[in-house]
Amino acid sequence: MFLFLTGCANTIDYGKASLNLELGMPKSDVMELLGTPKRTDVNENRERWFYWNKEVIGFTPVDNEMLASDKLVVTFKNGHVVDWGKNAFMKDAMDAQQRIMENYMPPSNEDNN
Repeated sequence: MFLFLTGCANTIDYGKASLNLELGMPKSDVMELLGTPKRTDVNENRERWFYWNKEVIGFTPVDNEMLASDKLVVTFKNGHVVDWGKNAFMKDAMDAQQRIMENYMPPSNEDNN
C-alpha cells in the first residue's frame, strides 16, 4: 500500500493544472507548469505536447494514452500556446480540411472588382 500512495503523490492533475495555461505562453513556462510531455507531435503548422497519468485497472497501473481519463494536449505555434484541451484528433481533422479548402478553392471574384 505504501508504494501505491507514494506513486500517486507525484502525479499532476492535468485538469487543474490546465487552468493556469494562457494563450501566448512560451513552451518553457508550459514545461515548468506541466513537466516533460509523454509524447510530442510536430508538423510544419504546429507542435503538440501530450500529457496523461497512468490509469489503475484493478490493482495494476497502466500507462496508456488511449485509456487515460486525464489526457491533456497543448498546441503551440511559433513556440507559444495557441490551444489546449483533451481531443487533438478532431482539431487535426478540422485543420486539414481548412488547408484543403484554402488550397483548392478558386479565387473569389470579389478580388477582381
